Amino acid sequence: MSAIVWNRMKHDVKVKLLNEQHQKLFGTLKELYTAMEDKSDKPALLHIINNLSLYVKQHLETEEALLEKYNYPGLEEQREQHRLFVSKIDEFKTEFENNRFMLYFDIAIFLKTWIANHIEETDKKYADFLNSHNVF
Repeated sequence: MSAIVWNRMKHDVKVKLLNEQHQKLFGTLKELYTAMEDKSDKPALLHIINNLSLYVKQHLETEEALLEKYNYPGLEEQREQHRLFVSKIDEFKTEFENNRFMLYFDIAIFLKTWIANHIEETDKKYADFLNSHNVF
């Protein structure tokens, strides 16, 4: 299994701030793969889970606020998918706290699926909408 690299053609949502935030998720995924390859231990996994929690707070709030400001018609779909993302990250935290340290593979699959289904599909839908409101 290999990490996904941010690709402008596949992942660009045409809004600089949101692209930069998405790229942080790709960085976390790369960090996860490095930790898997190095057979890193509990502190490395905790760092990755904490990065994901920070990403959730920063990015999802920013994205939803921007979409709400311009009355994006797909906002509720975004919010529901974001709730599911947050729930899954919370589940990973709970599993870690319950001493399940071999979460690397589960987190990697989840992030790759999220990128493919959410960023490449759902988020790309708002690109032209936000651009039409002069948000770049």
